[in-house]
Amino acid sequence: MTRRTPQRSSPAVGTGAAPYLLLLVTIFFWGTAFRATDIGAEHATAVAYSALRALPAAAALVLLALLLRSRLPRGRTFWYAVGSGPLMVTLAFEGIAEGVTLAGAANAAVLINTTPFFTLLLGRLFLGERVGRAAAGGLIIGFVGVVLMVSSQLGGDVPRGDLLLGMGLALVAAAGFAVGTLLIKAAATRDGEDFDVMGFTTVQYLVGAGLLLALAFLYGDPASTDWGSGDLWASVAWTALGSSAIASLAFAGALRSIPAARASAWQFLAPVVAVIVELIFGEAPDATVLLGMALAITGVALVSILPVTHTDDPLPADGSPAPRRSVHVAEP
Repeated sequence: MTRRTPQRSSPAVGTGAAPYLLLLVTIFFWGTAFRATDIGAEHATAVAYSALRALPAAAALVLLALLLRSRLPRGRTFWYAVGSGPLMVTLAFEGIAEGVTLAGAANAAVLINTTPFFTLLLGRLFLGERVGRAAAGGLIIGFVGVVLMVSSQLGGDVPRGDLLLGMGLALVAAAGFAVGTLLIKAAATRDGEDFDVMGFTTVQYLVGAGLLLALAFLYGDPASTDWGSGDLWASVAWTALGSSAIASLAFAGALRSIPAARASAWQFLAPVVAVIVELIFGEAPDATVLLGMALAITGVALVSILPVTHTDDPLPADGSPAPRRSVHVAEP
């Protein structure tokens, strides 16, 4: 007879509104990054802009960590932070930038927003997080909403080789960000109240920004950067301090309290914010985009409201992957 293991259910509001307020901050800065990045990318190559975005973010985090006397991670948590840097900073920034450049913004956006699906699948394997069918349906609804929001721009006159390479880079960036998300969640689960969000994120950005700096010197063509452009530096200031440093701190803070799959689903709302930004600048969305926005919001709401179940010991004390167990999950 198969032994059923105890499981806990993570309610949507079990830890109060704080993690969801943090996610709102995250999504605001992620959503506003699209226009800011588009402006900045006119004055620098993709990898040079990625490095310019990451370096000030890392410097700001180091300064804050010193002022707040934050604790740098130790032991296995330190290596989780080191591992998440190349995934959530280097690969994410450069993969997204190159993906948009090669495949077009809409094509890349669809694949970038597969991150919640990677988080769902890998979170089930390594953290023991399990969502019900209705919540999984919410992920699908949210993703369909994203596709609708960019549907008018899909395809485009892009050379086949560039299209395939750009879409591949965007997909790899999405998968890497999902793995990084799970590393943060694993660290927060292991350390509990001792998990220092500031210290963890600082190490993450020091590693990731350092790698981007190396890439920028290798093939970023720094000489072609328009260093005197005010638009470039305004864009860098917004994406570095807001869309990188503040957003990353807020996202990691939210992951302390809620399941990774639920937090990751909020990524579907970033394009909604981007559409609102474009509306402010005079670009009115059509009916298809509005429908996509409604579906994205509905999908995220479903994932946030419905429970996520997991085993009592999603991450063993030694940090190894959770053993495979037969767990009975009652559908919501």
